[in-house]
Amino acid sequence: MASIGESMALEDLIDEYVGRKARLSLDGLIVEVTIMNIKSHFGRLDMEVSPISGSGAKWVTSQKLEFVRPSKNGQGPEEIW
Repeated sequence: MASIGESMALEDLIDEYVGRKARLSLDGLIVEVTIMNIKSHFGRLDMEVSPISGSGAKWVTSQKLEFVRPSKNGQGPEEIW
């Protein structure tokens, strides 16, 4: 998996990240989210996220997200909490 900071085509980033789960940290609140869309904005990567539980969507910089790592045996993600 490529680092977010690497130079990749937007289409490749969409394939890599859309649908993935991540933790979003905002002012001390941590929320589990799903990546819905990606855009490049003035040299930074922004991601549209939607909470796993609840409703709504928000564009945030990718630096505010911590991605769930796949398990070592490749069977699925480790528990996020």
